[in-house]
Amino acid sequence: MTTKYILAIETSCDDTSIAISKNDQILINVNRSSLQAHKQYGGIVPEIASRSHLVNLPKCLSNSMQKAKLKFNQLTHIAYTSTPGLPGSLHTGKVFAKSMASLLNIPLLPVDHMLGHIYSYAINQTKIISYPFIALVVSGGHTCIYLVKSINNIEILNQTTDDAVGEVLDKVGRFLKLDYPGGISIDCIYNPTKINIKMIRHFKPTDNFSFSGIKTNILNLINKSKMQKHKIDHVAIASSLLHWIVEEIIIKLKFYLTKYPITKFIAIGGGVSANSVLRQEIKNIGKLVYLPELKYANDNAAMIANFAYLLSK
Repeated sequence: MTTKYILAIETSCDDTSIAISKNDQILINVNRSSLQAHKQYGGIVPEIASRSHLVNLPKCLSNSMQKAKLKFNQLTHIAYTSTPGLPGSLHTGKVFAKSMASLLNIPLLPVDHMLGHIYSYAINQTKIISYPFIALVVSGGHTCIYLVKSINNIEILNQTTDDAVGEVLDKVGRFLKLDYPGGISIDCIYNPTKINIKMIRHFKPTDNFSFSGIKTNILNLINKSKMQKHKIDHVAIASSLLHWIVEEIIIKLKFYLTKYPITKFIAIGGGVSANSVLRQEIKNIGKLVYLPELKYANDNAAMIANFAYLLSK
C-alpha cells in the first residue's frame, strides 16, 4: 500500500490547527489559539478570528513540517475544513489549502467539520470502527445525534433548533461573570449537591433539541435576583443549568439506543464532549462508549486528517 502523508487544515472558528498524518496515524497536530483576543468580548468575534488565521497558518505550517521531519514533496494530500463554521475563517483555510494543493500538484480533500468530530474517537485507532453506531456531537455551535451506518451513510436523528449546548453554557457563564469560556468555568464549579433550580420538562424524546428555554429561565432568574438585590449563588445556578442540559441529552440518547438496539456503541465528539459531567453520565448509560482524547475534543486538524484518510481509502 502506498504511504499517504496528509496535511490537514482546520479553521472553522477561532483556533488555527494543522496536522500531518502518515496513513491513519497522526504524526503531529499543531494548534494556535486566538482565545485571549476574544476574552474581553466574552465570545468569538468573527473578524478577529479570520485575521488570526491569516497570521497563524504560516506559523503552524512551518512548525508542523519541522516537527514531522517531512519535506513538502513527501505530502500526498491536502485536507481542509470546508463546512460548517464562520464564513471568514473557513474561507481563509480554504484558500490556504487550495494554494498548497496547487503548488504541490496533489489532491485536495474538503472535509465536513461535523464528520471529523463524529470520527474523532478513532484517531490513531481506526481499527475500532465498526457499524452501525450512534454518534453525539456537542459543541459551541452544534448539538446533534447521528445514526452512522457507514462513512457514506450518516443520518441525522436529532439536532438543536436554537442554541447549542456550548453556546448556552458560554452565555450563562458571561452573565455570571465567570471566566471565558463559560462552559469550562461551569464544569469546574459544578456541585451536584447545589442543584436547586426546578425545570419543567415539556418535550418528547423525538422532539428536536432545544436549549433556549433553559437559557432564558436561568437568565431571568439571574436578572430577577439582581433587581431584588439578592445574592446570586453562582454554583447553584451553574450546577442546575448543567444538570438540566445533560439530562436532556441523556434522555434522547437512551431513546435512540432503544429505537436502534443493533448499534454497537456511542461515539462522542465536539468541544463539550470534554465536559466531565457529560462524560460521566454517558458512561453510566450502560452502553459501550468511545470518547475522543481530551486534546482531540475541541476543534483540531487531527480529526480532519483522520477523516480525510478514511475518505481516501
